[in-house]
Amino acid sequence: MRKILLVLIPIFFSLANPAISQAIDNNNVRKKLRVFIDGCDRWDGGCDMDFIRTEITAVDFYRDNESADVFVLINNNESGGGGRQYQLLFIGQQNIHAGRNDTVYVNNKQTDTDFEVRAKLTRFIKLGLAPYVAKTTAGEDIDINMKTDSRFTEDIREETVDPWNYWVFNVGTDANFELEELSRDINLGGEININRITDEWKVNLSVRVDERLRKTIQREPRVDENGDPVLDENGNQIIDDVENNFDVSEFGFGHQLVKSISPQWSYGYDLEGLQNTRFNYKFQTRFRPAVEYNFFPESEQNSRFLRVNYGIEVRNNRYVEETINGVTEETRVLHSLRASLGLNKRWGNLEIGYRLRNYLDDFSSWTTGLNVRADVRVTGNFSFFMRVEGNYVKDQIYLAAGDFTEQDILSGRVTLPSAYTIDSRFGFNYRFGSNLNNFVNRRFFGRANFVGND
Repeated sequence: MRKILLVLIPIFFSLANPAISQAIDNNNVRKKLRVFIDGCDRWDGGCDMDFIRTEITAVDFYRDNESADVFVLINNNESGGGGRQYQLLFIGQQNIHAGRNDTVYVNNKQTDTDFEVRAKLTRFIKLGLAPYVAKTTAGEDIDINMKTDSRFTEDIREETVDPWNYWVFNVGTDANFELEELSRDINLGGEININRITDEWKVNLSVRVDERLRKTIQREPRVDENGDPVLDENGNQIIDDVENNFDVSEFGFGHQLVKSISPQWSYGYDLEGLQNTRFNYKFQTRFRPAVEYNFFPESEQNSRFLRVNYGIEVRNNRYVEETINGVTEETRVLHSLRASLGLNKRWGNLEIGYRLRNYLDDFSSWTTGLNVRADVRVTGNFSFFMRVEGNYVKDQIYLAAGDFTEQDILSGRVTLPSAYTIDSRFGFNYRFGSNLNNFVNRRFFGRANFVGND
């Protein structure tokens, strides 16, 4: 296991965008305005941060308000005619902008669509930022729409100083509790995720550990040394509660590399490793190269996307116990089709994923499933998520052969044959690392990241 990780880590960093190795001159004068926007995620429809970042490229958007030159606060009120009025407060915080405050009001009709509201609000944000941008070097190369001319985009990005070089680190934890009269399940999980996203590349490395604590109570009639029932004072047989405690650990890692080749096409691969004794895996390694197509134009990915992803996957499985097919190790090839629909709302993101897969050497072994996930943003660095998933299963090749003891079944150490699986998960996530928030890249974003028996 250690050897695998030692090999993967250098590969991961060597495949990243060559910009990772570029030297940064910290003595350069700041070229672009640093902007933090607060309040955008509280309103439905019109205020879309992904759209704003796409339309305004002459500034750097920051996740930390204290690092920004200008703090933009967006307030929303219902107007007398049933429409909405946005109040945009531009607050200068640092350098030559400190102490400068401006206020802009944006009025919308009741009949305005979300698309119209979003376009108008973004236009007024551009107007409000114009006096601040005019005092930066980037202001020399833009027009009034605040979108950088394409021939200057490359130079400005190279001049932007980011001490983290666009690397982002996420540390998360989650829990799941199941209580019944005679059993209790506590599932604790932790995850570390490292990624770097630009317009052309997407790189990710993750490690996850799960601990499952299970307690069961068996009610057994009490008998004496001769096997005769032991009775209480009322003549009833005494029933004892026998407590059993079990602990099951799971481990996994993943690496992803994606390259954009056109506004709608991209290609890449996923490399994953998994130790899961409950599914009879001593260790499983997966490699899946794939291509992906986006049905909506890239300009609409801020508010919605519909992507179809097709890939060929090679799996090497080493099993704890001999399987129902009589093997302890095997390599199988399968192909899979994944479709993902994503929607952005004021409270966060909603994703719906569908997948269909089967083994190429046995078309009777297949699985199909549906996945729904919601992410709720609490603050810029703190978020809450939940996920629900259901699968119809016809490819349980990993099932162990032979009979299972009662303790094996009660502890969850083994998986029994099943025609379907349902999984739910919730948790919190805290983010730290790169403070820049400029890039919008959703390629391979909705790849139906199923758990369960995948």
